[in-house]
Amino acid sequence: MENSATTIENLVERIEQYSKTSFDLYKYSAIYKTAALFSLLAVKLVFTLITFIVTLLFTVALALWIGDVLQKTAYGFLIMGIFYVVLGIIIYIFRKPWIKIRISNLVIDSFESEQKS
Repeated sequence: MENSATTIENLVERIEQYSKTSFDLYKYSAIYKTAALFSLLAVKLVFTLITFIVTLLFTVALALWIGDVLQKTAYGFLIMGIFYVVLGIIIYIFRKPWIKIRISNLVIDSFESEQKS
């Protein structure tokens, strides 16, 4: 009877150890995936910030040039403002297929590529 009790205790101890190890493995896997996702988003954010600054400088230069051509600087900024309002409306109308779906696919692909490796 003692031998049977010892075997059951060993089995329970191994099951407990397996459960703790499995939990730690899932926890570390989740941490790794989260870190990979945040690093990917950080790279995208830096790229977006640089693109924004370049676009801003290009827009100001273009507005000043249009203003010089039209002999009135304010007209250049007005035309560029109208251009960005129209662009904003177009982006708003097509936000789901252009932005939402692409970001969702990016996150899903990020998690899938981590599972394959």
